[in-house]
Amino acid sequence: MRSNIEGSKGKNNNKETAVKLSWIRVFISVCSAFFGVQSDIKRREDFANAKLWPFIITGLVVVFVFVLLLIYATKWILFLAV
Repeated sequence: MRSNIEGSKGKNNNKETAVKLSWIRVFISVCSAFFGVQSDIKRREDFANAKLWPFIITGLVVVFVFVLLLIYATKWILFLAV
């Protein structure tokens, strides 16, 4: 009986420790990883407390915007060179 009570307490504790990260925190974490300056401790903390999908979606958006900026910068430089 005691193991059932402890088991249910453990399940509740797991739900309480799963913290939903804000989009700003996810964005900062993705940008830090994108530039290679995120610490291993911060990475483990992020993935221990949140789901993977917000990081994937934010990462794809950041890469898409980065590619668009590269294309725009290249066109702008070529325009100025002519």
